[in-house]
Amino acid sequence: MYQEITLKTCGEGEKSFPFLATGTTAYRYKQVFHQDLMILLNKMENSEDDQTDMTVGDKLAFIMNAQAEKRDMNTLNVDAFLEWADQFDGAELFLHMQEFVTLYLGSRRTSSKPKKEAAQRSGK
Repeated sequence: MYQEITLKTCGEGEKSFPFLATGTTAYRYKQVFHQDLMILLNKMENSEDDQTDMTVGDKLAFIMNAQAEKRDMNTLNVDAFLEWADQFDGAELFLHMQEFVTLYLGSRRTSSKPKKEAAQRSGK
């Protein structure tokens, strides 16, 4: 799933950035950050304490932006993430965390229906 999101940068004001969520997003996240994205997202959704890692959205945005820009994913690392994040105003990525997570989770939902169910509704 692809989406452009407008974010406030430190020097250029507002700028539109592309983000792409694919079947490899979680694998790329683990490759770069050595953490399981789905476990972190589940913890974030179900947590009621201060121990939730709120940087998940920032890191997810980095991976999805790199995918959209067709960057060489083998060159991504934590330093590249920090350099990328440094271009944004203070809490800008945090303020858009819900958009990043929704974009990712939206790419994991299917809109297809089983053929048998569709045939039953049409009376065939």
